[in-house]
Formats: sequence, structure tokens, C-alpha cells
Amino acid sequence: MTWGNAKAVGSRGAWSDRRMRAAGAACAAQLPVAGIVAFTLTLGDDDYGATGGGAIGLICFLLFGPFLLPVVGLLHAAVLTLPAAWLGRLGAARLGRGPEWAWSLGCLLPVGAVWAACFAALGAPFVQTALWSAASGVLPVLHVAYCRRREERLGRPLRKVWILSGLTSLGLCVAVLGGAVAATATGLIKEYEPPRLSVEQLTGTWRGEHDESVVLRLRADGRAVLDGTPFERVGTDADGWYDSEIARCHATGTWRVNRDRDRFPRRPAVAVDAKGCGDRQLWTVGGTEARPELFVSFGDPDSPDIEVLVRRRG
Repeated sequence: MTWGNAKAVGSRGAWSDRRMRAAGAACAAQLPVAGIVAFTLTLGDDDYGATGGGAIGLICFLLFGPFLLPVVGLLHAAVLTLPAAWLGRLGAARLGRGPEWAWSLGCLLPVGAVWAACFAALGAPFVQTALWSAASGVLPVLHVAYCRRREERLGRPLRKVWILSGLTSLGLCVAVLGGAVAATATGLIKEYEPPRLSVEQLTGTWRGEHDESVVLRLRADGRAVLDGTPFERVGTDADGWYDSEIARCHATGTWRVNRDRDRFPRRPAVAVDAKGCGDRQLWTVGGTEARPELFVSFGDPDSPDIEVLVRRRG
């Protein structure tokens, strides 16, 4: 059965093996490019001192990506691209206005909204998820339409769809990486620099970004009030092994601008000392001049296990 007479069998044509391969190959090809573009856009963002995650992620992708991408591509085609193509096929057949691929593109949004509703039940934002889901199906839908027209023109099934998609993806990845390197070298993309806050700018009340019960008050006289701020309590368990836990601190103490910079050498920080709150805490400066932040991390500095972020509220 060719693309040309597939319409005669109703909805089965929209779920044919050829459409599945074409949609899956396009989705698998776009994922690495999208990932590199997303990484490039974050080069100027604050990494909060966690410098090791990107390299580890890249190594894992190079090792497992070639095996996982085809599976992810076919799954994406089955749950998003082909349902939208099926709905578009029905719309074009019933109303007879416009090409089938245009109908399929229009049906990506309702299909994406269905999946967004499922993820929204788990706490994900509905609108952004629906839009990103719909956008991820645009290229696969267009690729399916292209493969269909080309096969009808040649009169034979297309071969090497996966190979051609992989080579195209590789070429685009190299081009995007080259552009990112050039933009970084020429200064178009600047490395993030934390703001240099004065004592007056640091003075005030800082509340947790995700948990407003965390409050850090830095007073002009050098006193600090810690209300619900975390600290690492160190001890030993029943067997004598080293043990630690994250506890909440409710105390008063002192603060000053850190001059040692022993944990984040290139970043300014605030040193807070309070009895009963463990060792000295270093609240590192982040954010921007207009919207400054303070954060404290626990665990490996390159990949912290727990990170608490506070923003100035007064």
C-alpha cells in the first residue's frame, strides 16, 4: 500500500509503518538539536556553582543517546504526531478544505493539551506544557507530509529515512555548537557574573523562593536573624558512623560580607554565624543587580544535593 491509496483504508493510513518511521526519525533528529540550543541559551545564566552537571550529562548523552533517541522518537510519534495526523486526516476528509498536513498541524495543539492536562495533574504548568508539546510535533508532521509527497513522486518507498535524519541532525548540531563557540569567543554570549552587592544592598529581609517559611534577616548593625533557615547537623549514628541531616535553625547571630571566599572563590558571599546552627554558613550571591539572590548549598559544590534560594523582600 502506497501513500497515495492509503486514504482508502480510513484511519489506518494515518498509523501506517511508513508514517511511524517518518515521524519517529524526525522527532529523534530534532531532540539533540533542541537540547544543544537550550544549553546554548543557558550559557549566560547562573549555574549556582554547580559546574559538573553539564559535562556528566554530555557524557551520558554520547554513550546512551544513539540507542535511546530512536525509541523516544517512535514513542513521540505514537502519542503525539500520529494522533494529530489522524485527526487532521479526518478533518480534511470531512470538510475537504485545505491540505491534510495543515489540518494535522492544527490538531497538534488539542493533542498536546490532552497530555498537558495529564502532566498538570502532577504539578506541571498547563499552558507551557501544551505549547511545547504542540511545537515538538511540527517538524515530524511536516516530515511525514514531505516523505509522502516524495514517495508518490518516485513511485517507491523511501529508504534510509533514519540514516538521513541522523546525518541531518548531526550537521545541525555541529553548526549550532560552532555558532555557540563563535558567539562566546566574540562576546555575543557573555559568561554569567554575579552582582557585587554593597552592605546596604544586602541589608534587609530575604525569604525562600520556594518556601517562604525560610527567612534570613540581615540587619544594618551586623546582626542576623535566622528563622527556619537550613543547616547541616553533623553527628554519628548508633554504629559510630559519620552521619548528617538537614535541620532548621531559629536563632540570632552575626553576619558580614565574606572575604575568604573559600567555597566559591569567584563569587561574593555573606558569612552568617549563629549558635546552634552548625558551622558558619556561606550564603552566596546570585541573581542580577535588579533581582539579587542568596543561596546556600549542601553536599558536593559541583553537584549540590540540597540548595536553598532566598530573594530579598524588603
